[in-house]
Amino acid sequence: MNSYKPNTEAENEELYITMKKRILASYKWHENVIVPFSKELEISPEELEEILMKRLDMSSLQAINPRYESSKLRCLKERIHADLRLCWLCDIMNILTKEEAKTIRDKIAYNVLENNKNYKEAIEDGRADLLEYLLK
Repeated sequence: MNSYKPNTEAENEELYITMKKRILASYKWHENVIVPFSKELEISPEELEEILMKRLDMSSLQAINPRYESSKLRCLKERIHADLRLCWLCDIMNILTKEEAKTIRDKIAYNVLENNKNYKEAIEDGRADLLEYLLK
């Protein structure tokens, strides 16, 4: 077992950076966080890594992937809510209750996450279901 301990502040910082880079380079981290968010921000993966290295400490970096996994459902539901304009139907027009909107949104989210249905197809099906429900 290696018992290396940094002697200087510079060595300590270098070790800290190396440890952060190992986290960012892990396969799941790269696949789940780096690649999609760099595309979303229209920057290179390396640029996003640099941003994360500067802005996050070790514990925050280590917690990102589990947080990403646990936030998928919430983020998907928010996207569905926005794409179907459920806030307009519930809050503005009052032609759909919050519970009805939640049922529709949850069904679509389930189809995407559990049944691996394509998001665009799931939204189209959900929109058709929503329209059918509203026309009753």
